[in-house]
Amino acid sequence: MIHLEHIAFAYPGRGLVLADVSLEVPAGGMVCLFGPSGCGKSTTLDIAAGLRQPRSGRRHVVSRRIGYAFQEPRLLPWRSVRENLLIGLSGWLHAAAARDAADLWLERLGLVEASGKLPAELSGGMRRRVNLARALGIAPEVLLLDEPFAFLDAAACRQVAEGIRERQAAGAAVLMVSHQRDWADDLGSRIIELSAAPLRIG
Repeated sequence: MIHLEHIAFAYPGRGLVLADVSLEVPAGGMVCLFGPSGCGKSTTLDIAAGLRQPRSGRRHVVSRRIGYAFQEPRLLPWRSVRENLLIGLSGWLHAAAARDAADLWLERLGLVEASGKLPAELSGGMRRRVNLARALGIAPEVLLLDEPFAFLDAAACRQVAEGIRERQAAGAAVLMVSHQRDWADDLGSRIIELSAAPLRIG
């Protein structure tokens, strides 16, 4: 479960990005933040992940098993696709389980043929799928997704959507940022419409 209560946040030298953000995502629930670029959506995900500390307010996340697919893939450029997955999964799974999970998600997201390639050899959409495989592969109890459908074709979007549905059905709380309203609707997300920063929710 994700619970943010009256969160405010400002970057150094800038005004408030988040003015008063309150939202809750229960176990097995899914919320999609939908709004213009720069309004504070990704910052909200960072705070939910515990990567940024709010100026004020309260963050309560009932799990440390958090899968976060960032908007930028953040892959190690000197490691292959499969090695990047194994490194990401090994912090949560034993070695054999990490290998099995890596191979499973390489197959499910259509990345088997790319498993030995370096990130620089991949398209933007393929790098994004590797990033998503890393987040989904740990069987997260909290799943944070920043533009999970960007740069993906329809077939890849369906694969990603199925992985998200599976985690939600297993009880994960899913908080997503997306400009793809059709996929958010298809997943049955509760959509929160946002306006420009500073962001207010609740």
